[in-house]
Amino acid sequence: LKDIRDGVDLTDRQAILRRVALTGKPHVDCKALASFLKRLKYPVGYLDFETFSTAIPLFDGLTPYQQVPFQFSLHRQPAPVTKPEHHAFLADGRTDPRPEFLNRLRDCIGDKGSVVVYNAKFEKGVLDALADAFPEHAGWIDGVKRRILDLLEPFQAFDYYHPEQHGSASIKAVLPVLTGRSYADLEIQEGGQASLEYLRVHFGDVPEPERRKVREQLERYCGQDTEGMVWIVDALRKL
Repeated sequence: LKDIRDGVDLTDRQAILRRVALTGKPHVDCKALASFLKRLKYPVGYLDFETFSTAIPLFDGLTPYQQVPFQFSLHRQPAPVTKPEHHAFLADGRTDPRPEFLNRLRDCIGDKGSVVVYNAKFEKGVLDALADAFPEHAGWIDGVKRRILDLLEPFQAFDYYHPEQHGSASIKAVLPVLTGRSYADLEIQEGGQASLEYLRVHFGDVPEPERRKVREQLERYCGQDTEGMVWIVDALRKL
């Protein structure tokens, strides 16, 4: 990027990337960030799902590689920069986790305020599949979808960009540069690993102490995904 000559025709985003590479300083569009933050309606629920998919469906009614949600984390924040309340679910046993997942999510997500996710396409896709499979839940699921706000948006739009993101807008890249926190101290650090570990300890022959240990690791990982979104929004407010 530093070798690109002055006068080369670049898009706005390419120009931001080049300028940040040259200066080493982050690009911050305060007006755009303020506009995004104004869209938040409190109480805000920060929501994240973990899912698994298998080539051969484990339960009736699934298709090959269909995403099956087995865990969620929800941090509900009543007002800006206040301590959030944490709700969580992690399925146990070898039965279909979706019915209990839905019941627990319905009980704690409420019917008011924004639902903030990171990469809304994924969560909305999971919710759509759940509504199709369990039509008795379709009404409140539709209400949740209408409240979703994607925290990926300001980073995908380059309203904020730091050189240490290295071109990525993922939460794993954004969280450290904005908050100084990361996933480095977690045993499980990304969604694919979470999925494999869940399947291994619940559907494999694993000693009970190891199963409990992995469940604790899964809860820490998914919990940080949603608490991390709280930290990111608080950091954007400071900017």
